[in-house]
Amino acid sequence: MADLTVKVIDGDPPVVALAGEVDLATAPMFEDAILALLKRGKESVAVDLGRVSYLDSTGVSVLMKAVKRCRKRGGDLVVVGISDRALRVMRLLNLDRVVRFRPNGARMAA
Repeated sequence: MADLTVKVIDGDPPVVALAGEVDLATAPMFEDAILALLKRGKESVAVDLGRVSYLDSTGVSVLMKAVKRCRKRGGDLVVVGISDRALRVMRLLNLDRVVRFRPNGARMAA
């Protein structure tokens, strides 16, 4: 069974930090964290994929839905850390052209 740790770090924007495998079994935990922040009125969210060892299409789908939800609210989603494996998936799908990246957790512009 896949293992994923999801940690939400308060900030502006808040950061959803993931560690482990993001797949069919664990992606709902990722989505729940994003939805909880949006329900609290957050418009923008940062996602740290720096400790993600596996990212499948389910995880990518959650990420892309989160981008759309944030942008619909006038905010954005930015990836503030990404593992080589997750980056490889993002580039294969050309999502590095759609999702914003900020290395080393740099803050988003207001």
